[in-house]
Amino acid sequence: MKWKRFLSENPSPLCLLESCKIFKQGLQIHAQIIVNGLHHQIFSRSRLISFFSLLGSKDGLDHSRHLFSQIDCPNLFMWNTMIRGYSRSDSPREAIVLYTSMIAKGIEPPNNFTFPFLLNSCARLSSLEPGQEVHSHVIKHGFESDLFVRNALIHLYSVFGNLNLARTLFDESLVRDIVSYNTLIKGYAEVNKPEYALCLFGEMQNAGVLLPDEYTFVALFSVCSVLNEPNIGKQIHSLVYKNLSHIDYNLLLKSAIVDMYAKCGLMKIAERLFNTIRTSKSAAAWSSMVSGYAGSGEIEAARRLFNQMDKRDVISWTAMISGYSQAGQCSEALELFKEMESSGIKPDEVTLVAVFSACARLGALHLGKRLYHQYIENGILNRNTILTAAVIDMFAKCGSIDSALNIFHGVPENMKTGSVFNSIISGLAQHGLGETALKVFRELTSTGLKPDEVTFVGALCACSHSGLVDEGKKLFDSMFNAFGFRIKPRMEHYGCMVDLLGRYGCLEEAYDLVQKMPFAANSVIWRALLSACRTHGNVEIGEIAGQKLLEMEASHGARYVLLSNMLADANQWEEAGQVRKAMEDHGIRKPPGWSYIELINGTLHRFLASDKSHPHGKEIEVMLKDMAMRLKSAGYVPNTAQVMFDIDEEEKETVVSFHSEKLALAFGLMYCSPTEIIRIVKNLRICIDCHKAFKLVSQIYGREITVRDTIRFHHFRNGSCSCMDFW
Repeated sequence: MKWKRFLSENPSPLCLLESCKIFKQGLQIHAQIIVNGLHHQIFSRSRLISFFSLLGSKDGLDHSRHLFSQIDCPNLFMWNTMIRGYSRSDSPREAIVLYTSMIAKGIEPPNNFTFPFLLNSCARLSSLEPGQEVHSHVIKHGFESDLFVRNALIHLYSVFGNLNLARTLFDESLVRDIVSYNTLIKGYAEVNKPEYALCLFGEMQNAGVLLPDEYTFVALFSVCSVLNEPNIGKQIHSLVYKNLSHIDYNLLLKSAIVDMYAKCGLMKIAERLFNTIRTSKSAAAWSSMVSGYAGSGEIEAARRLFNQMDKRDVISWTAMISGYSQAGQCSEALELFKEMESSGIKPDEVTLVAVFSACARLGALHLGKRLYHQYIENGILNRNTILTAAVIDMFAKCGSIDSALNIFHGVPENMKTGSVFNSIISGLAQHGLGETALKVFRELTSTGLKPDEVTFVGALCACSHSGLVDEGKKLFDSMFNAFGFRIKPRMEHYGCMVDLLGRYGCLEEAYDLVQKMPFAANSVIWRALLSACRTHGNVEIGEIAGQKLLEMEASHGARYVLLSNMLADANQWEEAGQVRKAMEDHGIRKPPGWSYIELINGTLHRFLASDKSHPHGKEIEVMLKDMAMRLKSAGYVPNTAQVMFDIDEEEKETVVSFHSEKLALAFGLMYCSPTEIIRIVKNLRICIDCHKAFKLVSQIYGREITVRDTIRFHHFRNGSCSCMDFW
């Protein structure tokens, strides 16, 4: 009421726009302008368009567009104002539409104010092409030497990672201001070239013409985070106090300092600085602390801070979700994501990468599908290469390799980066589709991209899971020979080769490779060799590998189990007993087995071996008995050779019947629709008995079953498995 009375008493409502911040009040001022007969004046219209377009709300921008559309011949100020408004909005492409319309009408040529706004709009698009076209217009109209236009061009090319061109524009500038330096320093930080950023800052200091401002230091703290160099960060921190005043009240700068220390893992310093922020703490500062604690493995501390936040934005939600996902607490990550959706916060690309990662680990295909269709396929979010790679990885790890391939083939050629190729090659490897994986590998090299270390791990695994021994050898040799890619093989690559040779019986060659490695083999390699020795019955090399494993991981129960089983398979019962006794004497137990299964409504169900606490436990027991009866009729005899307890055979049969994957399978047979694939994710390698039982169940019940264990995917159909009984 006071506002309305003030309006009625004020003879010049136009001047009130200076202090107005709310859309509704702006409409009241607009009404007063109409009542006073001022709305036909060009100056009044320009002021109204400027106010509403820069208000920072969609309603304001829509209203300004409506006013703008009613003017027959808008002047250049009005065009620039509208372009500026859209450059700051969620619809930056509209700025280009307006510019195109302005040029087509040919009333007034653009000026040096038009292009910075327009280039900033281009920097927020998913493609560089519109920005390059605008750059040609800059040259055509003779504004390339204008400082503000050139800074906008440096920003554009930095955003799209073309730092060579950004640096050329910077070097060719006749005049540079602090914005020029800040933009390029930030650009180097964002493309992981921190050394270049620090060198540029050194050049600026040596020139002695410009003094760094708060934005310079914010960019430099980001550089230190990328480098993970807290000592350099401390030096820059001291420079802040030498060059700037009133630091305690600078929320942007203090938040950046907190973020740097948190990302470098110095949480005590970060928390001390966080607590000294005198003004209301920003969401960015809170998020930095949450991310820092989560990244340090202190999930409970991260969640405590997260719960203390009064207001949470998408960054803070993402920080906590990513923390859970990175810590392997994927169920908690997905639960928190559902809370985020319920609170009305929409995810961004970074959120979805974290959520897709959690879905991939748990095999939560239905949730992953829903998110893909809701946010990506419908175009709500920009499809960047990192997100695309995460989606492909999710579908592949959730067992839907056909969907992963379809998405990969639908990616435009200019977006098929190394990470996108790596995701599909690794996925194909897990599914045992070696020939297809090598075909994709050849596609990668034909595009001019160079395979990296991750690419070779995926390709070599594909050869291993598909029996492509000769192809694997050639691929491994191509890494470092004179005509190949000149990539020095790392531990992972040697591990893939040992696994490949061992799986297909080349045990002497595999052991010879281990001995010739340029570094000592790790436990993964010795485990692969031991596993192969067990499969092929080579006790001599197996005992060597087993002893190496026990020396390296004396407290890891699975290593004792594998060695004991190999000796038992070779009828060396006394030696097997000694291994088991050593395990018992040290109080070591085999890691507990668990399995996940997801229903079509997106709910995940977790089962532990021999656990009867599931809400549907009694129904599952009934289903297990039905399975046992039908399996027995089909000639199935439980394989109890791997049961380590000193109990009679009947009790051993009960133990294997309550393995976590069998509990999950019984649940799936009851609650997954008959046409639906039963998908199970297991934290350990599927045992011989369960593998045999699953093959028969797929035939007896006429169901398709997919199991992802720690080694690979097993697709059970019509009584057979895609792994051809070798895993």
